[in-house]
Amino acid sequence: MKKIISFAFVALFSVQALASEIAVLDFRAALLQSQAGQEAAKAPREQVDQMKARLDQENKTLKDMIESLKRDELTLSSDDLKKRRAEINQKQAQLRQMVAAMQQKAQQMEQQLIKDLTPKGESALKELIKEKKLDAVISRQAAIFTNESVDITAELIEKLNKEK
Repeated sequence: MKKIISFAFVALFSVQALASEIAVLDFRAALLQSQAGQEAAKAPREQVDQMKARLDQENKTLKDMIESLKRDELTLSSDDLKKRRAEINQKQAQLRQMVAAMQQKAQQMEQQLIKDLTPKGESALKELIKEKKLDAVISRQAAIFTNESVDITAELIEKLNKEK
């Protein structure tokens, strides 16, 4: 009987000794959703909007070319038909290249924004870790399941907003 009580006591003590304070964080989201992140994202967002407007304009031109071809298809000579189809294919390829370039540029701007905001975010995170006495912080994307109560993303955003 003494052995069972001793074992239970040791087991209880070891579980408490192993208990850790763990939190989950979406660091990228915290940086981008903070006031500093929102302000820093204005210029890149305007550039992306300009690129989208140009892309929309080019897309409209392509649609007009396709509609014109459909309308004139029966009256065109085979050479003219081939020529206009080649122009449409060329325009489609140009649009695909524009989309790829736009996506790449947007990714580069976001990566640069994150890189610029990271030191401030890391500093705020270190303070939050000390305040909450955390033993580990895990990326939200790496976690399979977490209780919302362990997510400190909103707290980091709040801390970043206070620092300015």
